[in-house]
Amino acid sequence: MAMQLTRAGEYAIKSLVYLAAQAPDARVMASEVAEAERIPVNFVRKILESLAKTGLVKSFRGAGGGFTLGQPAAAITLSQIIEAVEVPFALNQCFTASGCPQQIECPLSPVWREAQDAVQAVLGRYSLADIVARRKDQLLA
Repeated sequence: MAMQLTRAGEYAIKSLVYLAAQAPDARVMASEVAEAERIPVNFVRKILESLAKTGLVKSFRGAGGGFTLGQPAAAITLSQIIEAVEVPFALNQCFTASGCPQQIECPLSPVWREAQDAVQAVLGRYSLADIVARRKDQLLA
């Protein structure tokens, strides 16, 4: 069994990277994000509306509506996005809300904790701005 993000986590990151690549304060429709990132539009809409509740995205209704980032791209980390949609994000059952009754005496618990901390550290090091810059570098190469 492979450890991986859910589609919600993956699509949330792709959607916000797309928003981050747009002009500041540009309002983008969910359908535009969906088409550009090849994600079902209903899924994008649901994710963006959910992220609007966290402040990572701003939602505007009516004529001229759409979505923008709720904070500067450099201030939003991949970890923040994942935590907003993957509650909780855990590599192992030990670190979920239900926990593991054997965690205290389990010899693997410290290993899982180290792996969990390492994943969170890496995802916390990269912002949307970093990913947009990487995407631009790849397009120019």
